[in-house]
Amino acid sequence: MQKEKKIPNIVIVGGGFAGIATIKKLKKLDVKANITLVSKSDIFEYYPALYKLVTGALPIEVSVPIDVIFKNQNIEFKKETFINLDEEKQIIITKNSTDKESIFSYDYLVLALGSETNFFNIKGLPELSYSFKSVDAAIKLKKHFCDLFKDSKDLTKEQLVSMLHVVIVGGGPSGVELAGDLKHYLIDLAKHHKTDPSFITIDLIEASNRILPTLPEKVSIIAEARLRKMGVNIFTNRALASQEIEEVFLKDMKMSSHTVIWTAGTRINDTFNKIPGIILDDHKRVMVSDFLSLSKDNNVFIAGDGAATKYSGLAQTAIDHGNYIATNISKLEKGEKTNIYNPKTPSFVIPIGNYWAIFNHNNFVMSGFLPWILRSLIDMKYFIQIVPIKYVLTVFQKGKKYRKVYGGCEVE
Repeated sequence: MQKEKKIPNIVIVGGGFAGIATIKKLKKLDVKANITLVSKSDIFEYYPALYKLVTGALPIEVSVPIDVIFKNQNIEFKKETFINLDEEKQIIITKNSTDKESIFSYDYLVLALGSETNFFNIKGLPELSYSFKSVDAAIKLKKHFCDLFKDSKDLTKEQLVSMLHVVIVGGGPSGVELAGDLKHYLIDLAKHHKTDPSFITIDLIEASNRILPTLPEKVSIIAEARLRKMGVNIFTNRALASQEIEEVFLKDMKMSSHTVIWTAGTRINDTFNKIPGIILDDHKRVMVSDFLSLSKDNNVFIAGDGAATKYSGLAQTAIDHGNYIATNISKLEKGEKTNIYNPKTPSFVIPIGNYWAIFNHNNFVMSGFLPWILRSLIDMKYFIQIVPIKYVLTVFQKGKKYRKVYGGCEVE
């Protein structure tokens, strides 16, 4: 009599794009397994749109509770922080909010730990700058802007010049998107609080010789022209040296500002560095096999920002990783031959201000209203794929109503 095959334990660590894509694909392929998602957060944060939270959106518009995404799907969710793994015993060690440790055994493990902010040891930056890499950080930054304008009516002209001077460090997609959206948002706040909008200054600083340095030069030229037309100042070939409470020091100049927003650096989750035997490439990402597994362990996969693959660091690449890994696990369970991972060339749609965006795929570039519509549809499509459309429409209606209250700032 043939022995019944053991149902495998699949453990996914990380509730971001890669982790969610892995589980969704496993379910779609009807892989018979015990699936456990381990994440330090019980919400999924839609990172490409977090800048909207800074400029007036509701948190529910850019994040979704994990239990909503996997409602009635027989997925075990554990809100725990990953500490380490023991490949020989095939277990991972985690801890909860009270530092109590837990152990999870796996047959297949997917580490999708994501990335974290890298301040490059710049003096004063971690303590004094703002970011929007998480929902909490974005809310903190929005509250900061609300407080600035709430206090602006009692300030002198000289104080307003410094108070309403915003410095965004990093001219990549995140910095460019925020600069464009922030200009409109701050003008609206100024008008509501009867503050002269001409006091608002937004500087975008980039260490390379052009903004959007990883994209074709044509894209950079169009994006720079759009931002300058909107009144955003752009400084290229400038690197941040240090930050003090009300001043920013570049290599060759200083600026007076109460708001420095750091978007210029990320690095893989520091936990990767604590895993025995992990090898990093020159870009400090985890070396993986042609199948996105560790070179000496075919049962441990690396997905998302931490994997040393072409285009890692992008949401669309993380989703691609998750889909590929789930497909591979399905084939391994069926005893079928697995395919080598072949990265997909990403497309970019970067919104810059109201109803305008720039699209790039390979050498094709288009800008204006149509790419903005495309970006809106891409965002909507993703949410519809992970939660019911009724949920998406309800959130949209709540967000529209909320933004009437001047971006969430309390109206006195």
